Amino acid sequence: MMSGMVEAARRPARVWLVANPASGSTDAGQVAAVRAQLGAAGADILGETRFSDEDLPLAAALEAGAIDTLIIFGGDGTINAVVAAVGDWAGQCLVLPGGTMNKLALALHGETARETILGRIATARLVRLPAADAGGHRALVGIILGPAAAWVHAREGVRKRRFWRAVRAAQVALARSFGGGISVDGRAGHQRTAVVPPDPESLEVAMIDAAGVGDAMRIGWSWLSGDWRGSQLVEAGRAAEVTLAGRRRVRALFDGEPAMLAGPVTVRHSMTSLHFVATAGAA
Repeated sequence: MMSGMVEAARRPARVWLVANPASGSTDAGQVAAVRAQLGAAGADILGETRFSDEDLPLAAALEAGAIDTLIIFGGDGTINAVVAAVGDWAGQCLVLPGGTMNKLALALHGETARETILGRIATARLVRLPAADAGGHRALVGIILGPAAAWVHAREGVRKRRFWRAVRAAQVALARSFGGGISVDGRAGHQRTAVVPPDPESLEVAMIDAAGVGDAMRIGWSWLSGDWRGSQLVEAGRAAEVTLAGRRRVRALFDGEPAMLAGPVTVRHSMTSLHFVATAGAA
């Protein structure tokens, strides 16, 4: 997922912390522990945002405060929202795993504890990340398009331990999974789901079909568990750009966050301007 090295990371001195206490394993105690470790390392937290109760910082606010490091403590959806808000800000961004889905943190740091990540910044590197852009939205982990994207509401019910709501949402998602399809423009046949994750050179375009109710359930629950391939047969290819056709409006998830797009949808490969701290391999 990561690009090549840009430059060495800098030890944080002037920090803005964005945390989502409602995201996965993150809570007030965990956020306080991050503050304490930053303080012990000599970093000053000059700004703090509780997402999603408070507005996210914009690049202008980070520049006005001479912030050198933006720390995002949350899951992939939280990271997606913050990156969209700060745009082309020139500082460094440190991602700490703290959500239901932490695929981006895993790519940047490996299976590493939060405390260890913070301790390795001085020997880390800065990287730019590949992205998938479509309809004014951007994904750093991947886009799911098509009727099966409706499973996001079931996932939220599970995450919030509202299991009856998750069951009801799963029933709606199941019905929508057979309410149309999506296809690669110019190719015959429709599938229920397209999954488009970016890598440093291109997009992977995976078309997943559902031949019946059992397949649809496996697709949905495999995605909820974090493995979008699951046990399904996947037809995959690579491209710098792909156009997907469906109905006039296409249901989509960008890093797990829902959106409705006007069809057909063109997905393009790009790279972030923002630099991310990567500690994988750092001592």
